[in-house]
Amino acid sequence: MSKPQILLADDDRVVRVTFANSLRARNFDVIEADKGQKAVQMGCEHQPDLAIMYFRLPDISGAEAASQLQDQANVSCIFLSAYAEQEFVEKATQAGALGYLIKPIDFDHVLPTINSALKRSEEIKHLKATETQLNTAMEQGRETSIAIRILMQEYHITTEQAFDMIRGQARSQRRKIAKVANDLVQAVNNLNGFTTEMRERNEDFLKQMKTPKS
Repeated sequence: MSKPQILLADDDRVVRVTFANSLRARNFDVIEADKGQKAVQMGCEHQPDLAIMYFRLPDISGAEAASQLQDQANVSCIFLSAYAEQEFVEKATQAGALGYLIKPIDFDHVLPTINSALKRSEEIKHLKATETQLNTAMEQGRETSIAIRILMQEYHITTEQAFDMIRGQARSQRRKIAKVANDLVQAVNNLNGFTTEMRERNEDFLKQMKTPKS
């Protein structure tokens, strides 16, 4: 199993190196940056599982760097500050942080926050990947769109959940999503045709039973 990779951005070299070494000692893979733009560049290149970003970097703010990382590389962030002021907490929340840490760092104390953020980051990446695939599938295939609506109506689930069902079936069968969706739509059409034919036959039979014999 690969190590979780963390991008650590802080212009204070002592803090950064000490924190990075603590992370590596706990089986994390760490890449380091001392400026915001460098953090964005490294994040886009390596696409780490999480970024830990000092809020007051010397070139661009940690909030701006985190925003660029989220938009360009789908990397979520924890913010790091030397102060526990309410303004920092509010700005971190507004910037979509998954958590925040206050210097000086007590590693054992902050480890649960890091692990929680890693789990949440993975969930966000999965949701965004599903959303992207869903949008592509809906744009490219009429049958996929119809199949999704069939499953939504049958199981009372969301669009994303219906798409996950189709995608899971496609993966298990090693087939394309569009092919699986087409089979589902065809099967439903066949079933509808069969039930319509049976109903018409039964209606004719009942009419014959009710018609008085001469």
